[in-house]
Amino acid sequence: VPTMRGKYTVGILIAILLTAIGASFYFIMQFFEDNPNQPQQPTSFTEGIIIDMQDTSVLVISGLSVDDAKIMSVEEALEAGKDAIWFSLAMDQRSRLKLHDEVRVGYTTLNESYPAKGTARTIEKLNE
Repeated sequence: VPTMRGKYTVGILIAILLTAIGASFYFIMQFFEDNPNQPQQPTSFTEGIIIDMQDTSVLVISGLSVDDAKIMSVEEALEAGKDAIWFSLAMDQRSRLKLHDEVRVGYTTLNESYPAKGTARTIEKLNE
């Protein structure tokens, strides 16, 4: 015959187990919500010409024509253009681009420097 103490212990163990499962589920959901590696939808877009390229970054300046961009130095383009933004890219994004490509870049946030800096969420060529 099970004792009252045995039923009480089983009840406590079931409560602890359910709490642990619930907490695990909650923390897994929080991780995926906060994880920066999850693709985020861009909230803003800019269009411009790639004026300079580094390892995994491109400098995009708006307000210039492709012909003007080809004959300007980076400094001249920074002075002549409107918005100038260094975008960090994934390697697969970077490998598809070349200097003086006209692009449309989607991003979420920029820092306030000049040129500004941000991470490209999407990037597409406009002059293909």
